[in-house]
Amino acid sequence: MDAKLWPQLSLTMLVISIVIAGLITVGGPEAGRVEKRDDQRYRELQDVRRQLDCLARAGGESLPAEIIETETCSSALSEGALLLSEGYRYLPQDDGNYLLCATFEDIDKLRQRYLRGEIDSGGCINGTIN
Repeated sequence: MDAKLWPQLSLTMLVISIVIAGLITVGGPEAGRVEKRDDQRYRELQDVRRQLDCLARAGGESLPAEIIETETCSSALSEGALLLSEGYRYLPQDDGNYLLCATFEDIDKLRQRYLRGEIDSGGCINGTIN
């Protein structure tokens, strides 16, 4: 091999290595899509939580049996919301607490991104009506 090609080959191998290392670290395009969908689910769950708080205030500070649209508390989810097609779970508790849960594709990374204990490893937000 010609000695003049070594610098070019070395530089090419370095660039390829950096690109591969970047893809391994970031996870590539599919990981980005998963992250985007999970972030959307999380925001939608927060919207449902605000609707639930509205329903509780309108109902005298007690948990509603179900989350429905009313005149004072409109639906929190837009027409294209992921949670409308995938569903979510609302689990009222006797003591004024509730769980709002959704299925996330990568709950561990979602919890790392938001750096809060607000959402548990099962994809549930624990809330309280005071």
